[in-house]
Amino acid sequence: MNRNPPQAAEDSRLSSSTPYLDQILDGGWLRGGLYILTGPPGTGKTTLANQMCFHLAKQGEPAVYVTMLTESHSRLLLHLRTLEFFESDLVGTRVHYVSGVHALKAGGAHGLLELLTQVMRDKAARLLVIDGFTVVRERILAHVELREFLLALSVRASLTACTILLLSSEEGPGADVEHVMADGILSLTTEHVGLKSTRGLEVIKFRGSNNLPGKHTFTIDTHGVSVYPRFEALNPDNSEQVTDSDRRSRWGIAGLDAMCGGGLVTLSSTLLMGSPGGGKTLLGLHFLVEGARHGEGGLYFGFAERRGQLLRKGDCVGLPLRELEASGALRLETRAPVETLPDAMAQELLELVDAHHYRRVVLDGLEPFAREAMDPGRAPRFVAALLNALRDREVTVLLTQQPNELFGPALHSPIRGVDALCDNLLFLRFFEVGGRLHRLISVLKMRDSDNDPYLRELAISARGVEVREGYPTLDALITGQPRPREDPKAVGPDGRPRKSRRVPAKKKTAPARPRGRKPR
Repeated sequence: MNRNPPQAAEDSRLSSSTPYLDQILDGGWLRGGLYILTGPPGTGKTTLANQMCFHLAKQGEPAVYVTMLTESHSRLLLHLRTLEFFESDLVGTRVHYVSGVHALKAGGAHGLLELLTQVMRDKAARLLVIDGFTVVRERILAHVELREFLLALSVRASLTACTILLLSSEEGPGADVEHVMADGILSLTTEHVGLKSTRGLEVIKFRGSNNLPGKHTFTIDTHGVSVYPRFEALNPDNSEQVTDSDRRSRWGIAGLDAMCGGGLVTLSSTLLMGSPGGGKTLLGLHFLVEGARHGEGGLYFGFAERRGQLLRKGDCVGLPLRELEASGALRLETRAPVETLPDAMAQELLELVDAHHYRRVVLDGLEPFAREAMDPGRAPRFVAALLNALRDREVTVLLTQQPNELFGPALHSPIRGVDALCDNLLFLRFFEVGGRLHRLISVLKMRDSDNDPYLRELAISARGVEVREGYPTLDALITGQPRPREDPKAVGPDGRPRKSRRVPAKKKTAPARPRGRKPR
C-alpha cells in the first residue's frame, strides 16, 4: 500500500471522489461493477454518492442519479447546494437526475430494468446511482425475481463499463440476495463515544481487489465527505531509516545537551513527560528554534496553548519565534483539544511535513492527539505507526505527555506503552522543599547513546531555560518526596559522588633502643 493517496484512479477503476477512500478500495471502484452502499439513514450515503457524480462529471464523464424515494429532485438539489462539490451547471448536462418510482410501480422489475438500461445508454453514463434500493427490494418480493433483476443489471453495467451503486439502509438477513449478487459492499455507520458521535466506514466485501480491511473514520462538512483510513493499517511497516549516534539534534540549552550526550540522536523519537507547568512546551520550542537556526525546519503541533500565547512565551524567554516563523523556518499549528479525530490529525501532520520538509516536529499533547475517540488498546499501535512514518520522512520528533496525577510518588501515563516505543525518555517533575516548588529534569532512557544519570534542576526565568547542578543534600527527588541525604558530603555540587580522601598509613619503624651501654 502506497504511503501517499493515489492521484488518479487507473483506467479499470472509477474514483470514489475522495483520495483516501480510493486508497482503502485499492484504487477505487472497478468500472462496470455493481456495489452496495449501505447504512442507516443519515450516515452520508446520499452525500457520498452525489459527490462521486459531480466529481466524475467535472472530469467529463456523465453520471445518472435515480431516486426511488418520495423526496423531490428540487428538494434534494436544495440540500446539495450547500456543499462545495455542487455545480448547478452540471445538473442536466453531465449529472442527470431521474425518478424510477413510476417505472417500478407500473412495470415492476422489468419496467425498472428497461428504464435503467435506457438512461445508461442514452446518457453514456459511467456511474449509475439507485438511491432507495430498499424500496426496490420491498417491491420485488420474490428472491428469484430480485436475483434475475440484479443479474441483468450487472450484465448491462459490465457491457457499458458503467459502475452501479445501490444505496440501501437494509442490512442483515433481509438483504441476503443483493449482498450475494453485489461485487462489493461499503457499510457506513455512526457510533457514539459518550456524547460524541463518530462516523465510520468499512469495506465488507470487494471482489477482485486488495482493499484495506477494518473500520475507518470519515467526516461530512461543506467540503463533502472526507475519509481517513486507520493510520496504523495504512502504515504497518517499520521505518527503514537507521539512526546514527554521531548525528545529534541539539536542544540549544547547554546543560540539557550535556545531559543527552551532545543532543538527541537525529531521527530518534523522544517522550518528554511531566506535570503541567513543568516546562515541556518551552523545551519543545527551544528544540525547534535550535534546529531552525541550523537550517532544520521545525513544526510545532499542539493543543494547550494558542499561537499568540506561544509567541508571547517566546518573547518572555528570548526565543525568536516571530522572526523564525516569518522566515518560514518554523511553523506553529495549534488545535482545540475537542472533537478531534486521530487519523485525520495524523494525516494533516504528515501532509504538512511532506509539503514543507520539516526535520523537527514537536507534538505537544500526545493525549488529545492520540487518545480521543480511540480505544486504549489501539493507542500504542497508532503512535508506533506515526513514529515510523515520521522517521521515514527523516524527522526527529519530540512528544510531550502529562501524567494522570500532579503530585505523589507514583505518576502514571494516560497512554500506556508509549514510553517503550520512544527512543528517549525525559522526565520532568515538581518537588517541594521548605514551602517552595522546584523543577527537576532527568534522562531516564536514551537508546544508542550515553546520557547523564543524575537529576538536575531545571530553572525557567526571563533569561531563558537553564539546567543547573543537582541537589547534593537531598535523596529520592524523583519520587517527588525528597528527604535529607544521610551523608551530604559524599556528593558534590554537580551531583556526582565525591572522591574519598584516604589518610596515608604511617610507616612501621623499629622500636627505639634504650640509651646507655650495650649489655655484654
